[in-house]
Amino acid sequence: MNWRLMKTAALAAALAVCAVPSQAEMQWDLPTEQAQTSLTGIADLAFAEAVKAKTGGAIEITVHFGGSLGYKTKDQYDAVSSGALILADSYTGPLVGLSPIWQVSALPFLTSSIADAKLLYEAAKPVYEATLAADNMVLLYTIPWTASGIWAKKEVSSLEALKGLKIRTYDPLGQMTFEAAGAAPITLSFTDVVPQLTTGGIEAVLTSAEGGFHNKFADLLSHYNEINYASPLSIVHINKDAWDALTPEQQAAVREAAAETEAMIWERAVSREAENYAAMRAAGVTVVDNMPPEFLQALSAAGAQATAEWEAKAGEAGSKILADYRAKRGH
Repeated sequence: MNWRLMKTAALAAALAVCAVPSQAEMQWDLPTEQAQTSLTGIADLAFAEAVKAKTGGAIEITVHFGGSLGYKTKDQYDAVSSGALILADSYTGPLVGLSPIWQVSALPFLTSSIADAKLLYEAAKPVYEATLAADNMVLLYTIPWTASGIWAKKEVSSLEALKGLKIRTYDPLGQMTFEAAGAAPITLSFTDVVPQLTTGGIEAVLTSAEGGFHNKFADLLSHYNEINYASPLSIVHINKDAWDALTPEQQAAVREAAAETEAMIWERAVSREAENYAAMRAAGVTVVDNMPPEFLQALSAAGAQATAEWEAKAGEAGSKILADYRAKRGH
């Protein structure tokens, strides 16, 4: 079956009145690679509940966690674009092969807080929307990740400790940065991390306290090393044809649910780091949150070339995002 037929069949199945007894006119699947207890899980469940309430039960959304539908993030992007999926929650890091714009939130050491990440998102949002529109999609809402650190079996607070470390990164920028710092990085999708940890393919993971703890990394790795590498984003995006098939009232209801979800989850993210640290320590994880400044400076220097290469690839659009962000931040 070619992609056009797949698209037609998927949209027909999702948008038609259900044959089984139900009040819902539409039943959508919302896949994510993340866990139900993560910020993405909290946001997606809240969105599904809000959509059902605001549409009077006409649209019901089932959230599928942990990649259980068989899609990885990059697969989800293509599937939503073609209509094989109606919508999805996709982490932006793996989308760099589609457009360098998706990497801006993962630039090493560009942001230092959720507040900074929000300013960067506001600067990048028009480009995100235009990029999705060109691929037959609509942006509904974003979900921030708390800052990325290093999950490992040891304290990693020096270049010596980092040397040769087989560490998972989530995009080519991270791979370039950690190679420059002397590690042995490999870029992996999130669903591939645990299998690689258990087989020894990797021994450390670049991800947030959020992502690691809520995906049971504490069972495999004893230390979380806070380096505040980046605070990347996940996006929830919907197929444009499916969007256009909604009534104006349904579109307004979904937009309202998305806006409320986005506001809630960005606010929730501010206190999430402290909550995660408390839970991690209670679970026996050693949280190293007093990094030597010289180590952080060395990591930042290692990331400078990756940032420069990204800006060259992203062109005028990328430079404008960075300029707008720095103007919003005040420096």
